[in-house]
Parts: sequence; structure tokens; C-alpha cells
Amino acid sequence: MANPIQEDLLPEQILKAAMQLYQQHGIKKVTMDDVAKMVGKTRSSLYYYYKNRDEIFDAVMVMLLREIIDEIHQAMDKAQNTKDKIKAFCLAKVKTSEERKALYFAIESETNIDEISRHSKVMMDLHKQLMQLESSLLKKTLSLAIKSEEVRTLKPKESEMLIFILLSGIRGIKREMSYDNNFGKLDYAVNTLVDMAMQWLHK
Repeated sequence: MANPIQEDLLPEQILKAAMQLYQQHGIKKVTMDDVAKMVGKTRSSLYYYYKNRDEIFDAVMVMLLREIIDEIHQAMDKAQNTKDKIKAFCLAKVKTSEERKALYFAIESETNIDEISRHSKVMMDLHKQLMQLESSLLKKTLSLAIKSEEVRTLKPKESEMLIFILLSGIRGIKREMSYDNNFGKLDYAVNTLVDMAMQWLHK
């Protein structure tokens, strides 16, 4: 008789196995049989949770999104003030992206045009959701800072623009440093970005 606890863990095991296989072999080459073999189950047992490869891929992306946001949230929770929370957000955003670089590369390196199109759409949707969730984290941080009078009161448009600049800024920093695979000046760049934001918040 199957252990109920083990069965409850199976969907997550399937997705983690698929994610690992994507990074090793690319999405196109990973089959349901490959995933089943890695988790030590039959292919038919996978169909109970996921109908096909596309459903597994979609679920992996949802899991990826949840992991990224959880890691960023945890990093921010450890910080004691607004400046450190924003800095923690920026550093965690770069860290979570770099740690999953192999997975992103595997997704982008597909050769089948139809699969590229479909996976690109899924990734675009993921990016939009990630931006919304990241914006929510920063918005909550700013709201608490305003409430505690740690920073000045902001108009909605001011808050939205600051969040947009922070998100765009850290994405740009990460992208430029990724070209040379050199993050030696990451702390300095993030500190500069956050210092400028805090000066504006206090003016």
C-alpha cells in the first residue's frame, strides 16, 4: 500500500526532476519516461498528475515563480529597515536569477520553432507575474515605511514610478554584469541604486 505522505510529495518530486532534466538536456529532449525514471515511478503514475510534457513544463514554471518570490521575500524579512529591505530585494533578485541561469538557457536554446513560440509565451507570462509579485513586495515595504514615518508620504504615481525604476535598474545591473559574468561590483552598484532611492524618499 502506497504511503499517503509520499504520494502527496510526488507532484513536487516530478517537477523538481523535470527542472533538473531541463537543465541537463534541454526541454525538447526530456520525455515523460525520463521524468518517471528519475523519480522512480512508471510513466502512467505521472499521467495521474500531468497529462503531457506541456503540463509538466507549465507546472515547473509556476513552481519556479513561487520559489523565486519566496526567496526574495525571506531575504527582505531578515532586513530591519526600509533601506536594507530594498537592498535585500535587489541582491536576492540577482541571486535567484543567476542560480537558475542554466534553466533559462535550456528553455531559450530550443530549436523547434513551435516549441520556442509556446515556451516563449509561457516565459513571458511568467515574467509578467513575477513583475507583479515583485512590485507587490516593494509596494508593501514602501507602505509600511510611510506608515511608520520612516520615509515621506508618496502619491500613488510616485510610488509606482519608484518601483518601476528599482525593478528596471536592478534588471539592467544584472544584465550588464552577466555579459562579463563578473558580479564583483554588485554590492556597490546596488548600494548606489538604493542610496539614490532613499535620498529621493527623504527629500
